[in-house]
Amino acid sequence: MEKTKNKAWYRRGWILWVGAFVGVGLILLGNLSFPQTMEKSQGMQQEQAVSDICAYIQTLEQKIADLCTRVQGVGEVTVAVSLEGDFTYVYATNIQTEQKEGGSKQQSSYVIVGSGSSESPVLITRTYPRISGIGIVCRGGGDAYIRRELIALLEAAYGISSNHIYIAEANQ
Repeated sequence: MEKTKNKAWYRRGWILWVGAFVGVGLILLGNLSFPQTMEKSQGMQQEQAVSDICAYIQTLEQKIADLCTRVQGVGEVTVAVSLEGDFTYVYATNIQTEQKEGGSKQQSSYVIVGSGSSESPVLITRTYPRISGIGIVCRGGGDAYIRRELIALLEAAYGISSNHIYIAEANQ
């Protein structure tokens, strides 16, 4: 009888030790994989930012090409746009001010909506990057009158000075 009790205790003790070992292993594994998850998340954000910039440039180039082809004497337009900077985001913040005898202290924090994994700050504005230069190759771009027309059009439409716009004649 005594030996059966010891064997049962030994089996229960063994199960407890295995359970404890597995639990500690899972905790350590979870801690090791968390930084990789954060790195993947940051990498995905960077990829999204690059994708947003590329899409914005393509949209600008298409809009400029469409605008230029509507000018009399211009045909087959190819446009290259360069940007200065990146998108700028402004988020809503809470500002708390503490009054003290010697002055005041302010603390600010982002306004967060959602819960759990869907938490996100409240976006107020998104500012697009500034166009720093435009290059155009088109049929009719060698004509001085057409070049002046296109430069004036792009200056007015996009607020770019004429020294940041270049127009060249396309190959025949």
